[in-house]
Order: sequence, then C-alpha cells, then structure tokens
Amino acid sequence: MENLFKTINYLKISLLSLHTNRLRSFLSVIGVVFGVMAVIIIISVGEGAKAEAMRQIEKLGTKNIYVKSVELSKDKKQDLLQNNNAGLGTNDLIRIQNGCNHIADITALKEIPVSVIGAFKEITPQIISCTPSYFDILNLQLDSGRFISKNDIDGHQQVCIIGYNVAAKLGTDGTVGRRLRIGNHLFKIIGILNRYHMASSKTSAVSERNYNEIIILPLGSEKWLLPNNLSATVENNLSEVVIQIDTTSHVIQSSKTIKKIMAINHSNINDYQIVAPLELLHQSRKTNELFNLLLFGIASVSLLVGGIGIMNIMLATVSERRREIGIRRAVGAKQKHILFQFLTEASLLTFTGGVIGIFAGLITVFILKQVAPWELVITTKAIILPLIISSLTGIFFGSYPAYQAARLDPIQALKG
Repeated sequence: MENLFKTINYLKISLLSLHTNRLRSFLSVIGVVFGVMAVIIIISVGEGAKAEAMRQIEKLGTKNIYVKSVELSKDKKQDLLQNNNAGLGTNDLIRIQNGCNHIADITALKEIPVSVIGAFKEITPQIISCTPSYFDILNLQLDSGRFISKNDIDGHQQVCIIGYNVAAKLGTDGTVGRRLRIGNHLFKIIGILNRYHMASSKTSAVSERNYNEIIILPLGSEKWLLPNNLSATVENNLSEVVIQIDTTSHVIQSSKTIKKIMAINHSNINDYQIVAPLELLHQSRKTNELFNLLLFGIASVSLLVGGIGIMNIMLATVSERRREIGIRRAVGAKQKHILFQFLTEASLLTFTGGVIGIFAGLITVFILKQVAPWELVITTKAIILPLIISSLTGIFFGSYPAYQAARLDPIQALKG
C-alpha cells in the first residue's frame, strides 16, 4: 500500500510539472503522436493489402490447381507440333487424371472467340465452354435456372448460362427459356449466375474471371461456332484445366506431380502455367510479413525522432530544475526517487502522445477508408503495439536525463 501511495505521489508531481510547462510538454509529444499515427496507418494499410490478397487467392480455391495455356513463339510452337503435343490438350487432362492420386474432381475449359447478338444489339461478354464439374469446383451460384449437365454435352444441346450483367443488358431477352444468338446458332438460356463481386485489384497469378460478363456453354459447342480451320485448333486445345485435390494437405505434393507430368508431356517447353492458390497463399503470407516489418521499421523512425526530442527536452528540464532537485535531495529524497520522478515524467509524455496518436491514427484510417480505393483493416496489434512502443520509448530516452538528474550533487544543485 505504501508503494502505491508513493507511485500516486510521483504521478501527481510529474503531472504538476508537465502542466506547469504545457507548451513544452505539447511540443515534446508531437513527434510521438505522429510516429504512432504513422505506425497505425501503415499497419492498417498492410493488413488491408494482406486481407485483399488472401481473399483473391481463397476465391480461387485453396484445394484447386490451375493449368493454363500460354501462347508461345512460332519456333517453340513448331517444336511442340513435331511431338504432337502442342498446347494444353485432352491428352494432358487424361495423363493428369491417371498420374495424380489425390484428385477429387477435374474440369476443362475453352475460350471461344465469337460474337453474341441479343435484343438487336451486340454485347461483348467472354464466352467459354466447360464441363459440368466447373461449377462445383469454382463454387459458382445460380440466380435462376440450372447448371450445364452431362446430358447437355452428350446430347450436343445448344444451351447456355449467362452472367448477371449479361442478363441485365439483354433485358427481357436475358431470362431463362429465351434464346440467344451466339455466332450463327441460337442457344437456349438455361441458367443465370448470381451477381459476382469482383476484387478491386488484380494481383494474383491467376486472375479472376468476371462471371458477371460471361456466357458458359457445354464443352464441345465450339465445334459449331467457329470456322473449320479455327474449330480444329480450339477443339484440340484447352484454355484451362482446373484440378481439385481431395485435401489441402495433398495440394503441394500434387502440384509437384502435375508439374512433372506436364514437363514430360510437353518436352520441357512451357506452353502452360501451373498455379496452386495454396502455394500463393503461403507466399503471400511470407511477403506480407516482410512488407509489414519493413513498413513498421520506417514508421518507427518517427517514434525514434520523437524519443530523441523528448530526451532533449528532459535534459533541458533537468538543467532548469537543478534548484528543485537540490531542495528535494536536501529534505531526504534519494537518488532513486529523483530517477523515478523524471522517468515517470518521460513515460507520461510518451504514453500521452501514444494515446493521442492512436485516436488521431484511427480517425485518419476511418477517413481514408471512406475516400481511398484500397482496403484498410484496423487490428488489435495496430493499436496495442504502437502504444507499448511509445511507452518504452519514454523509458528508454528518459533514462539518461533521469540518470543525470539523480547524479546531481545536492549542494551544487542548491546553488543553481
């Protein structure tokens, strides 16, 4: 209880001293305030970027592996043609299915370069054909109607599913049951996708498709839509293969297996790209940790500058208060009491600056969230960490002035 009373007494003395020199105290904490603000804003920006990257990657499916076709130069393409394995084809699909033991599902996709006409106006959505499992693997949801089925592919049905924006642009012609002219053929609309919320940035290795601006056909429809010369090319080549692995624990190993299969099948010529979102997730986490560490180091410079400013002010205060220190020593105060008093003053300054900086930082982050195009995330770490650091800054930079004050000779101090 006695120690508590002493501590309260030190706080009272320190507060009185700081209140007496209000302007000096205010100027002392400005550096800390801006340093804490900078830390909060930078951490919030870093956490926002991390959350956005994670969201984009997770949308692609952490159990999925993507194999995408890549356009090659004419020379490399000729080398592959000689080996009868140019482009991403159905033979790759079969070999992956047979060579990888942990596949839960697999789907193939082709992009079809044809025009669409509906309601007497031309629209320009992306047109793809795929297998029915594409919807489950990519977790697509319907607003109305149904998905493509195996019967649609086997029966060569001219049916399609359209994106939310495509349906809106077509008006009454964009409803289930109506027909849409794609190329020279009429396709019956059997489903409309839910509205898809696209990410504001495209930073992932496998960019998201805009499912609001898409038309999906049964795989094989490209045979009727393209001229014979193009149809043969598209028929023998896939734009993308998506493999869903049974568990996330098998994704990394399965990715290595698929890379070996593709390397052998394509004679080590990279006319494809393999991306596992789970690998991207791990890489993104590591990158963000380094990025946050770098940003935190930059922001800490502001706190360092604020701490040096406080040390200078405290040293000046010690010189001005020599007589006060001498009187306190003369009436019985020990060196440790003087040391503790000046440490308390320095800690109060930085703690107060930390609290003000936190409120200012939170207000700034809130304003930026309203006007900035990027996402900001406020975490507990962004609040507690700068407050702890600012308090430790006061103790660290206040130690030397406090030590100088405690070492003053009482007689010399009384002389001023």
